[in-house]
Amino acid sequence: MLGEMPWVPLVQHVMYCLAPPTQTHQTRTEPAPPGNPSTSQDAPNVESEEIDIQIRNVVCNYSLPLHIDLRKVAMNSGNVTFDRDRGVLYKQKRNPQCHVKVYSSGNVYIVGCRSEDDCRRAARSVGRMIQRSMGLLDAQLRLRDYKICNVLATCRLPFGVKIEEMAAKYKEAQYEPELSVGLVWKFTEPKASLRIHTTGSITVTGATSAQGVMQAIQKIYPIVKEFRCSLRHRAERVTGPRKRAANPQSHPLPEFAIARRPRMRAPQDGDEDDPHNESAFNPVTFDDEDELYEELM
Repeated sequence: MLGEMPWVPLVQHVMYCLAPPTQTHQTRTEPAPPGNPSTSQDAPNVESEEIDIQIRNVVCNYSLPLHIDLRKVAMNSGNVTFDRDRGVLYKQKRNPQCHVKVYSSGNVYIVGCRSEDDCRRAARSVGRMIQRSMGLLDAQLRLRDYKICNVLATCRLPFGVKIEEMAAKYKEAQYEPELSVGLVWKFTEPKASLRIHTTGSITVTGATSAQGVMQAIQKIYPIVKEFRCSLRHRAERVTGPRKRAANPQSHPLPEFAIARRPRMRAPQDGDEDDPHNESAFNPVTFDDEDELYEELM
């Protein structure tokens, strides 16, 4: 009996169940809120107030309470260089990346770290290396007079600075364009020296901590903001020609152009075979004996 049943309605019923609904649902679209013209369109001259301060170099020094045998440390350590004439041991660390100078008196200098934590970690690692190389693992060594000597940091302001007007108004500013292109501003508290450029870049040196760098930038920011200039003016100063090409033939008046004499080259092998070469037949000699002989004749 099943063979006599029509299969077409059953197939149509299955296709109707699997097919997506034909009823269309209209989605309600709400109108977008009216945006502010200053925020909806990105203006090319909008200047951000965010300043990214980057620590470039941290220098520290300390001393160990013992006499260090540099030759013994160099023989029992890796990636070191022993300069016997200067009496110093150089080591380059990879983690953290820095350069170390060790003296026989126990003084250690570390240069090239990017943070205070890396500098302290490198100091402890170098002290442990010296203790292991000297065979003093049972003794207790302490880092004496550990201090951070210098912190070098850079930042970029979102605007240019008119350093000429700034130097004319403030006596604390030191600007000598004949010696340097930047303006120097020194703080006593916190101890730091800032070099300010017209492009808005500031270099901080002489600070003893990263917190001192932040305080120096916070103190100088209201002053440099008073003499701000647009970014377009800064771009023109940077991309403009700095030096004129020295071409004597490009003078507007040809009578003032300087004609250079061609240089004379020394005679070489094979010049005798060239009939168009005058230097082979008329060599230029500078001999005092020949001149004296001609005078006597």
